[in-house]
Amino acid sequence: MSRPSASSSSANLVENRLLGTLCAVLTVTIWASWIIATRYAVTTRFNAVDLGLIRFVVPFVLLSPIWWKRGIWPRGLPVGLGLMIVVGSGVAYSLVVATALKFAPASHVGTLLPGVMSIWAVLIGVAVFGERPNVIRWVGYGVIAVGIIILTALQPDQADGDTVIVGYALLFCAALMWASYTHALRRSGLQAIDAAAFTGFWSFVSFAVIALFVGTNIVDAPLNDVLVQLLFQGLLSGVIAVVTYGIAVRNIGSTGAAAFGALTPAFSALGGVFLLGEAGSISLILAVALVIIGVMIASGAAAKLLRR
Repeated sequence: MSRPSASSSSANLVENRLLGTLCAVLTVTIWASWIIATRYAVTTRFNAVDLGLIRFVVPFVLLSPIWWKRGIWPRGLPVGLGLMIVVGSGVAYSLVVATALKFAPASHVGTLLPGVMSIWAVLIGVAVFGERPNVIRWVGYGVIAVGIIILTALQPDQADGDTVIVGYALLFCAALMWASYTHALRRSGLQAIDAAAFTGFWSFVSFAVIALFVGTNIVDAPLNDVLVQLLFQGLLSGVIAVVTYGIAVRNIGSTGAAAFGALTPAFSALGGVFLLGEAGSISLILAVALVIIGVMIASGAAAKLLRR
């Protein structure tokens, strides 16, 4: 009688891991596609404010039952943490990344953003919260740093050096914002979907107010272009990726999800080169590889995967 039960349990485990893996791949694809779609948008007819409105109107509407039921400010959430969440993952972060993508190629942004973000996160953890990463994790951060230095020092020939440097500077600021957000979210007690609803509400309201003063190009843009950005910016990145990443963490664990998340630079670089016609180079390939390896080492994913 025990054999069917064991067989059923094993089958369920395989199905759960398969579901988690598929959701992890889908999440990484969405993250990379957001970078590519944003780069295309800001170099054609949209500006950062337009994309902010499009990015957050979808979670504002679709997640409205959450903020309507629980309030526009979660009960018990300290003001400082709440502001860090909204600024670090919402209005300010979106403005800075979209502006950076006007100056720097998507292949560079997709490589630098997660790498610099992880370094900022550990520095904040050590300096502010007294965290003590082990030697292996520091090795991972060192590998990431080498990848970042290689990409920023050895730019592809088609890149405008002065322009790209502006994009890089903005990326370092955006990475600091997101790293601060991750620490704030961890200490806030909010679930991912609650944070998405909270951020969606305040970010859309903020962008709507900004648009009243600076205007928007959305009304003059072709409907097809607006719908494409609504898909990539709002629905996929703003809602679907939050859900799929949560499913991935539940079924393959945070370590497994982090390992797949490390593939974002590769997906972004491939999309930038093959979809947007950006310049590829040995330095880009090397930087992507080092950032992926470094993130996996620093997150502990590499060590746990090797022990299996």
